Amino acid sequence: MDSDLLADRFIHWCRACHSPQAEARQLWSDLSALYQESHRHYHTLTHVAASLAELDATGKGTPELEGAIWFHDVIYDPTRGDNEDASIEWFENATVPWLAPETRTAITRLIAATDFRRPRNDDPAEALMVDIDLAILSVEWPLYDAYRRSVRREYAHVPDEAFRAGRAKVMASFLAAPVYRTPHFTQRESRARENIAREIAELGSDRPIVT
Repeated sequence: MDSDLLADRFIHWCRACHSPQAEARQLWSDLSALYQESHRHYHTLTHVAASLAELDATGKGTPELEGAIWFHDVIYDPTRGDNEDASIEWFENATVPWLAPETRTAITRLIAATDFRRPRNDDPAEALMVDIDLAILSVEWPLYDAYRRSVRREYAHVPDEAFRAGRAKVMASFLAAPVYRTPHFTQRESRARENIAREIAELGSDRPIVT
């Protein structure tokens, strides 16, 4: 999805949620600027667009799920550990004048669900949000390889040995339970697990992580 179509879709979402036109346009300018920060290589508007496409493919889109996709990585700094909470705060401050409180609460809950350190629950919307966020894990290997290299670039400040250990631990945690929990994604479970296992094996090798 090109940038103009992405902007139009975001503004349409805002307007459907009762934002004034001028505020919707200004919010797009602010949000898109954050997603284009120079330190981002994976958590960009491309990731947002891919997530929206995944949502559309499920046929289960809601204003709450779409809103969560737009805002879930609006704050992303690899040197801090509270990006989800910071994204929620930014989202709430940006939308409080016009977004219905019940919609804002639902979106906040969905953004929080993308923090993999938090325990998962059985809420269908949260499960779908997480599956969409993890959809990249089940793409063809060349795309997965590009994704993991983009993540490494975002963590360029971390020494190689520490990155390998930390990344392997995170990825191994995904193998401790099913990666996906919704019917649309469970058919992609096998490939996701194959990709993760391959990455873990390469993290444990002496091969350099070329970015």
